[in-house]
Amino acid sequence: MTKLSEKSLTQTTTNQADGAIPLVPMTVADFALKAQKPLSEVIMTLLRQGVVAAKNQVITEKVVAQLAQTYELAVVQQTKTKPEESELVKTSSSQEGTWQERLPIAVVIGHVDHGKTTLLDFIRKTRVAAKEKGGITQHLGAYEVATAHGNIVFLDTPGHEAFSMMRVRGLKVADIAILVIAADDGVMPQTVEAINRAKAVGLPIIVAANKIDKATPMQLETVKRQLAQHDLLPEDWGGQTVCIPISAKLGTGIDELLEVISLQAQLLDLKANISVPAQGYVLESKLEKGRGPVATVICLQGVLNVGDYFSAGATAGKVSSLVDYLGTRVKSATPAMPVSVAGFEAMPQAGDIFQVVSQGTHKKGATDEQLEQAVALNRKRSSTENAINILVKTDNASSREALLNSIDKLSGKLPRQFYIVSSGIGNISESDVELAADTHSTIYGFHVKTSPNAQELLQRQRVIVKHFDIIYKLLEDLEAFAEAGKPIKMVTKKIGEANVLKVFDIKGLGIVAGAVVRTGRFIRDGKVVVWRGKQKVGEGSIKGLQRDKKSVKEVHAGFECGFLVDGFDTWLPDDRVECFQEVPA
Repeated sequence: MTKLSEKSLTQTTTNQADGAIPLVPMTVADFALKAQKPLSEVIMTLLRQGVVAAKNQVITEKVVAQLAQTYELAVVQQTKTKPEESELVKTSSSQEGTWQERLPIAVVIGHVDHGKTTLLDFIRKTRVAAKEKGGITQHLGAYEVATAHGNIVFLDTPGHEAFSMMRVRGLKVADIAILVIAADDGVMPQTVEAINRAKAVGLPIIVAANKIDKATPMQLETVKRQLAQHDLLPEDWGGQTVCIPISAKLGTGIDELLEVISLQAQLLDLKANISVPAQGYVLESKLEKGRGPVATVICLQGVLNVGDYFSAGATAGKVSSLVDYLGTRVKSATPAMPVSVAGFEAMPQAGDIFQVVSQGTHKKGATDEQLEQAVALNRKRSSTENAINILVKTDNASSREALLNSIDKLSGKLPRQFYIVSSGIGNISESDVELAADTHSTIYGFHVKTSPNAQELLQRQRVIVKHFDIIYKLLEDLEAFAEAGKPIKMVTKKIGEANVLKVFDIKGLGIVAGAVVRTGRFIRDGKVVVWRGKQKVGEGSIKGLQRDKKSVKEVHAGFECGFLVDGFDTWLPDDRVECFQEVPA
């Protein structure tokens, strides 16, 4: 096979070599046509290389080169005439354009169950917390809230360790971080992580010491001391960190918190350029009935309109509808306004850069970095022998990523690892069941259901599907699954002791020791060690055991027996015999 590299690729602008594959982004179907290969074969080849792609999905130049190398096909490279229009344009107030004030974006961060969602619930006067399974927020929500001090956009991020990357995205988009700490619990592991993440991106931090209705003044002082240990010295201790005691349940201190957020936003002097194409971030994505792949998007520059062409990471599309946080359809979204965007050609990834582009450049393949990460992850999983095959289905991309990362992390701690045959978004379908049956996999569903047709197929194919609404419950099940299949460690344990009374030489059988079991029991196939006084004189295994001239499996203390030992026959009366058995550790 001829080795290909970017340096050895033939450079051309218009002409292509006969039968050569142009080194440009193209759909899988286009490659199969140009390579004169069956489409199904190309898709399987991509899967083996760690790339999951359907026939109409665009693949990058690097993937095209790898496929061409696999099939020993020549390639030609086309020179780029101009930079990618989809590169994110950074703007500042010193640039030309129409600038206007925008709403502040505050991200609520902190440890699990410290009251982040309850705080937003009180502010919004809705019951978001009650809708979350197990009381844990497992999606990143964005909400615009009208307050007496002006409107504020709040981001609610999950506190569970598995959703670390989702918290990072919330911090990347936000202007201010609201660190919620339960005063009766103090600074916890995810609290420390949240502090470090906020500092890393330079966010001003406002501390909300929650649950003061349950905490004592001493516990509140303990929280302040812990904050000081992490370089967040409270104002009343001579520092610059605002620490406001609140009760998200009773509403105590909430008005003061909102006022501080508004004052901090005024100091930041937040503005956006509405003259440039809209650009921002994808917070989360999911499949929505009637709308297809949709994503929660916040743009930090420009105005997003229905009909705009856009790119987002490895996918692209045209805005077909915009829905605000109240569920109302809108025609446009101004900077900092969270909206649900429909019109994606494929599911975007949470954290992808979202940007409006011209119609001619709105298609974009996966980046080389994303491809390399996917290939590395696939190699890591497929290199594991004796792995447990599983299929994962979740309700949105953020949950899928958090779950896959957690499974990878869990695999490193277990005797058997997991091979994720497929991971997708949406309810469990017939094709999922068929794939699970073909690969002997178990299906794990997170916040999804099984379609009626798939349910019937499950019974016929005898595929196991497990549904979960809380991530740590799913991970606990996976851990038990892996532990159940691990090799059992055996140890040798002494189970009995006997004394030889008489020795019999039985013709055609051998030398038999007649003994009485003093303690424990003797078993057939048990290992024995023979002692004569204080000296060990032999060892072996019992190949025949009798009691009252009948063959038995075991003899207990107080009974006489005869046994024939494989490996020792020079018995003498008064020999002491110890019996051992291998048992699980």
